[in-house]
Amino acid sequence: MFGKTKRVAGILLAACMIATAFTGCGGGGGDTTSSAGGDNSGSGDNSGSESGGGEETAAVTVDDMLKDADLALENEGKDTEVKLKVWAPSDALKIFQKQCDDFTKNFSDRKIKIEVIAQGESDAASNLMNDTEAGADVFGFVSDHASKLYKGFVAEVRDDFAANIRNTTIDGAISAAQDSTGAMVSFPETGDNGYFMYYNKSLISEEEVKSLESIMSVCDAKDKQFIMNLGNGYYSCVIPLTAGGTYELDEDENQVLNYDKDAVVKTAKAFADVLANNTHYSNEDTDKVLASALKNGKALAGVSGTWKRKAIESALGDNFACAKLPTIKVDGEDKDMISMFGYKLIGVNANTKYPWTAQALAYYLSSEKCQEERMKELGWGPSVKSLVESDAVQKDPCLSAVYAQEKNSRAQVGLAGSFWDPTGTFGSYVVEKKNDLSEAGIGKAYDNMVTSITAT
Repeated sequence: MFGKTKRVAGILLAACMIATAFTGCGGGGGDTTSSAGGDNSGSGDNSGSESGGGEETAAVTVDDMLKDADLALENEGKDTEVKLKVWAPSDALKIFQKQCDDFTKNFSDRKIKIEVIAQGESDAASNLMNDTEAGADVFGFVSDHASKLYKGFVAEVRDDFAANIRNTTIDGAISAAQDSTGAMVSFPETGDNGYFMYYNKSLISEEEVKSLESIMSVCDAKDKQFIMNLGNGYYSCVIPLTAGGTYELDEDENQVLNYDKDAVVKTAKAFADVLANNTHYSNEDTDKVLASALKNGKALAGVSGTWKRKAIESALGDNFACAKLPTIKVDGEDKDMISMFGYKLIGVNANTKYPWTAQALAYYLSSEKCQEERMKELGWGPSVKSLVESDAVQKDPCLSAVYAQEKNSRAQVGLAGSFWDPTGTFGSYVVEKKNDLSEAGIGKAYDNMVTSITAT
């Protein structure tokens, strides 16, 4: 086993070798502007292109790849057997194995064996980084771990694949799949890992849930609660993000906050004015209490994500409804709440022995066909535009709300561990009526938050 320094050096060398192997497909991963057109299963045209070092790379669709083994796999599997390991969540093993079997059947003239092993996306990054040689060749991971993996642990996506992905994928997922240079280094897998409004449509109307002020007015009139956990940094980041803030990591993995203090304080004051003195606002853990509070009629609305759909849909029955986050009035202007939005991605181990086959498999698993199968089987929201815009998604109350909010979000990438607790503490401060909620008082709480996040 390599020591850490040698192991990282080996990973970087492997990544360089993989990039060299694909130079015939366009070696650079330069940034491009995504445009609508085509679909990820190959029914669209091949006109998409990517600029890398001044050269244009023609897009190769998944269907193009599946029809040409040499294009997809080069010489791998012709003489010796290719053995790939794939990590997938335990509740998705069956469908991933089926999809991997479909891939091998398509290339039946090649010797390919694929083993699918249970491994949750939230732990995949740390497990791979601890031992890349024992790690999967192809694996799913969550976008907030991307910045760590993009330091040479995953292989850059072939440019001809990346050109098509950029043409067929929603913008947020493209952003999450790229590193800081604009190179695409993972394959978008889902586009649904965000939060939005659940509500009881017998207690509040579709029109009334559009603004936070209106929601609280209905709560007051009907003696019901609105629940949003602003003591959790994942949710309370809506305050600086709604104020126009962004975040990133510098080269040393330190958190950089692109915040305008005056704008954040004014936005926080708006939240305080609506929520802090209202007894019908509840700053509780929605994952623990929202379903039961909606079921017993204590609450009429709350903020959570797709992971609570089954419980909340069961609790509300025919009164189940969803919407994007409400607007909030800041300085007299109704502003959309900007949330944090996560994505699931598929990576190819930079240390894989079979870079061509691993890349082709990852591309296939991220295709429109496979995403649609997982959407139907598992309820996973897609990242392919054609699926996002389909009737199946747009007529689904939960998924349509997810993608409406996704348009008002920042990708959950470029975040240090130091971001979460101070952001949650700031959110709690803003909605606690005993605190000094003047702009000066909120400004001090803001300074404490920034200092805690960025201290090195």
